Amino acid sequence: MNRIFKHFNILFLSLFAFVACDIENDLYVDNPESPNDDILASDPVALEATASGLFRSWYMADSNYYGPGMALNTMADTSSCSWGNAGMRDLSGEPRAAFNNTSSYGNNVTRSFFNSLYSVLSDANTIALAVSNGVQFSDNNLINATAKFAQALAMGTSAMYFDRTWLSDETGPLGDKNGANHKDAMTLAITKLDEAIAIAAGNTFTVPANYTTNAMSSADYAKLMRSFGARMLAGNARTKADRAAADWAKITSYVAGGNSADFSINHDDVNWYDYFKTYLVYPGWARIDLRVINLMDPTYPDYWPAGTTILPPATTTDTRIADFQYLNSQNFRPERGSYHYSSYRYARYNTYITQWTVPTVEIPIAELEMYHAEAKWRAGDAAGAAAIINAGTRVQRGGLAPVAATAAAVEAAIHYERMVEFPLATSGISFFEMRGKDWLQKGTLLHFPVPGSALESIPESYYTYGGTEGVAGADYSTGGWR
Repeated sequence: MNRIFKHFNILFLSLFAFVACDIENDLYVDNPESPNDDILASDPVALEATASGLFRSWYMADSNYYGPGMALNTMADTSSCSWGNAGMRDLSGEPRAAFNNTSSYGNNVTRSFFNSLYSVLSDANTIALAVSNGVQFSDNNLINATAKFAQALAMGTSAMYFDRTWLSDETGPLGDKNGANHKDAMTLAITKLDEAIAIAAGNTFTVPANYTTNAMSSADYAKLMRSFGARMLAGNARTKADRAAADWAKITSYVAGGNSADFSINHDDVNWYDYFKTYLVYPGWARIDLRVINLMDPTYPDYWPAGTTILPPATTTDTRIADFQYLNSQNFRPERGSYHYSSYRYARYNTYITQWTVPTVEIPIAELEMYHAEAKWRAGDAAGAAAIINAGTRVQRGGLAPVAATAAAVEAAIHYERMVEFPLATSGISFFEMRGKDWLQKGTLLHFPVPGSALESIPESYYTYGGTEGVAGADYSTGGWR
């Protein structure tokens, strides 16, 4: 079924339920698609059913229309769109403006996403507690590993996207009542991930297909977890300095023990589907920013020329230009800024947006290889980094000449692969790349504030980021690629 014309309602309750207005009481989120905690605590069948859906709940939140993914791609100047849907136009307008974080803002960019992450965390905590309390499942190692994996995904994703994360696990709320910063939140997320990895790597069990759409062994489950660990540790940086200071030794370890092939989601268009990949590629919606095309053809403009309606096709020796469909007209409204214009759309998912039940890659092996190459480059091993790049998609898919073993060439080649090979692999990935290079346009927010609806529930005063709102260089970009 064509999902782009399907609508659905996301039901959610306020994030914060406080007893007698005491802000120190437990953070709680009710998941309307799962049994309540009283049932879960006493019913291992319900617990196991909920455990099987934890990864799906995270994935569907991360790839949802009601989430930040589409806006992040336009903020990163990887996609371009003048339509107001999903905050794409508001958050990529030039010059950049502050994010409208009021509860009345018409685009649900972060509200449902924020609540969904804590819903996943709440369910994961309940399941992990049941395991620790001795509840018996079909396989306690599978359930425990899955719960801790979900804890890591929920808190780690929140750390990458938001300025604050409220931490908790099966023992209850952790840390400051006002939330933890992105670094402390990621530290706990990685701790939980490593606990999940240890369970999966140290035991033998089978992960049913409905958990991730891929039946896999416990050893392969651990590989998947490590792959997410590499992504989270690399993507959490707010600045170029933060990115340099990431734990690249641990990232290298995760990659070494991670997936050895693409990890895909096998969509059924009922329980598993991807709005992020739909709206950013569907004809008439978003296009690929010219900055990406300019990487493949340096003679091509990287920014739409004033007074121009159309550009000729790009010329490049990179055979992956076939992933990008040339268009000889514009459909964006000129009064909203010709900087939105582009002559290309991303065509690599044409089969998905036609059939809707085909796999799409969620973690490309090329993504992991580029983390490995970046780690070597940062360690001063340009030759080692070049060897990884030249053995991968640059040469195999792109047909390009091997990159030279120099620091500057390697750094450029890593960025090139991320923009050309997997610009839309998953929500946030291009944004994290641009954020970690200090290349987001001046005024672009570096992370989202806690949603206004949640601030009202705490209660806490309104705030936002972007434009000139927040701390320069910490909450919004002061630099930019242009």
